[in-house]
Amino acid sequence: MTCFGTGLRKLFFVCVIAAFGVIAVSSGFGLGILLAALALVAPYKCKIPHFLPLLLILSTLVHVIAVFAVQTPLESDFAMLYQAAQKAAAGDFSFQHHGYFYRWAYQTGFVLWEAVILRVTGSMAVIKLINALFLSGINGLIYLLARRFVEERAAQAAALLYLVTLFPTLMTCVLTNQHISAFFLLLAVYVLTGGGDRAFCVRRALSAGFCLFIGNLMRPEGVVILAGLFGTALFVLIMRRSLRGNRQMLLGIVITAVVYVVCSTAASWAISASGINQYGLTNNWQEWKFILGFNHETGGMYSVADMETFGKYHQVDTAPDVLAQALETEKQVVHDRIFCSPHALLSLMLAKVQNLWVSPGLGFSLGFVNRAGVTWHGLVGVHVYEYAIHLDRVVFFFAVCFALLGAGFGLRRKENPVDFCAVFPFMTLMAFFCVFLLIEVQPRYAYLPQIFLYIAAAAGISVLMRKKQASA
Repeated sequence: MTCFGTGLRKLFFVCVIAAFGVIAVSSGFGLGILLAALALVAPYKCKIPHFLPLLLILSTLVHVIAVFAVQTPLESDFAMLYQAAQKAAAGDFSFQHHGYFYRWAYQTGFVLWEAVILRVTGSMAVIKLINALFLSGINGLIYLLARRFVEERAAQAAALLYLVTLFPTLMTCVLTNQHISAFFLLLAVYVLTGGGDRAFCVRRALSAGFCLFIGNLMRPEGVVILAGLFGTALFVLIMRRSLRGNRQMLLGIVITAVVYVVCSTAASWAISASGINQYGLTNNWQEWKFILGFNHETGGMYSVADMETFGKYHQVDTAPDVLAQALETEKQVVHDRIFCSPHALLSLMLAKVQNLWVSPGLGFSLGFVNRAGVTWHGLVGVHVYEYAIHLDRVVFFFAVCFALLGAGFGLRRKENPVDFCAVFPFMTLMAFFCVFLLIEVQPRYAYLPQIFLYIAAAAGISVLMRKKQASA
């Protein structure tokens, strides 16, 4: 009877756990909470040997499954870039005469990257699979960077939390330049700040500068990373109140910036001189991001009306005097949109924060199922989209809370000397926040800032684990 009673109790608990699991999985919110809890509890309760290779294998598996499960159609800029890559793979560089590549010639770098893959494999699927590998590398770098200022378990939890976030995973299904760019930008930071006493040394700075250049070549966000590096260095110097022992840090960051600028300039010249794109890697319409960024009607997002109004003046064959007049008009438009009433400007800034940081970024990857009458693997598409949004936002909410917790406790702690690696994720997040208050926003633009958010979240997870351990 004793054995029967024990077995009955075990069966009861198994049934309760199974019922809880069914309830949790039936809701995107529930599954998000469950996955976030597992990401936090697993490293805390269990010692995970060989975590990095296991993380890379698991991450690659998840992202490859996503690539084959979600067949996102080519749309918008992604379609244009892919079509240009197809031409470039065949030796046809006529795409440079299109207004898009005249205005934003810097996209040529990513076009050439896709062209090389298409020339070798001829497959769009291979590009997506390489995206999956780069995203797995990003996941590994989150762990490695977080481990530099928190204990092992907290770094593991931050990496796992990012792994169960749906937004970056589904972006592997989109032919975007964000994966490869973010990988090399993170790699630049990892190389520069690693090596113990050899951190910021000349050799590391040279390598970091080149990685920063490659990342920026794919997507021009390297300047924000440099802003984070210089901002962190300034903060460290102020807190340490001395240049002594910090000259190597400053020299390393300066060398990184110089290598980045020199390589970018050389690459732009080479692309122009080779005839691939006569405009190199330049941005011939810098005002555009600010025109959109201060558009009150769209909340700082893309505006069809603005493109119809101003885009016709930014063509290859536009007369110089016509272009000059258009630029003056655009500057006046930006001026008028900035110098509006304080209430209107504040409303715009709040809308931009909502559109970038709060709104889900699944539109490009999963938006094709969010239509009446569409089914996806036998499920109602609209319901799938809502489920995915709930799942993604819950996990992201956990990351935000932990990042805020880490920032709060970081302000209270008075470490001497101040840890550069602990400050850098927060400083870079601030840099992104300020930059996006000025320029165009889209939910998918949060891709790179979110990575630093999860690295920063490791600080909050560390606080929680230490508190839990102290009370045990």
